[in-house]
Amino acid sequence: MTQEKKRIRTDLRKAAAAGVLICMGCIVNLKAGGGLAGAVLFSAGLWFVVNFDAELFTGRVTRGDYDGLQKAIMLGMNVVGAGVCGLLASHFLPEIREAAEKIAAGYADPLKVAWQSIMCGVCMYLATTPPREGSRLPFVVYGVVLFILSGYGHSIALAGYAAIARGIAWWVIPLAAVGNGAGSYGIKWLLGR
Repeated sequence: MTQEKKRIRTDLRKAAAAGVLICMGCIVNLKAGGGLAGAVLFSAGLWFVVNFDAELFTGRVTRGDYDGLQKAIMLGMNVVGAGVCGLLASHFLPEIREAAEKIAAGYADPLKVAWQSIMCGVCMYLATTPPREGSRLPFVVYGVVLFILSGYGHSIALAGYAAIARGIAWWVIPLAAVGNGAGSYGIKWLLGR
């Protein structure tokens, strides 16, 4: 079998689903009022992504079986899924909009966004990389709790929060995606995996 035939193809539905599932994590975090409870509950969104093999850019950015175009398509569909889910949440759950606006307002400084998103990339690599042995669940929960409580910028979650808040600067999500990728590749290299 040729190398091209071995390549995995991006599944647009699974990529959109990953965005919806991450946005569901955003919604439950906002409904819970943030904090430790919101962070732990948010991890359910990532757990469903991992469990149902949905295609999440921040979880698959370091995988060699996807090429750059496939990763870009995955990111785009993640943002669409999170955005649509967030807009619906903003309409049907207006009580969470103010909390989402506060989160979105924290992403105005490009250097801060770059640093926060790199650190989130580290967390996401750790949360989504299968452990050598044992369950993935603790890694998912700890990785998500770490990035939520630290205020790190997850590009897809930011798309969900931005849609719920009904606004964020146009450059934040692409910059966060680049940072997420840099953090993931960086920790993968440091760990020698």
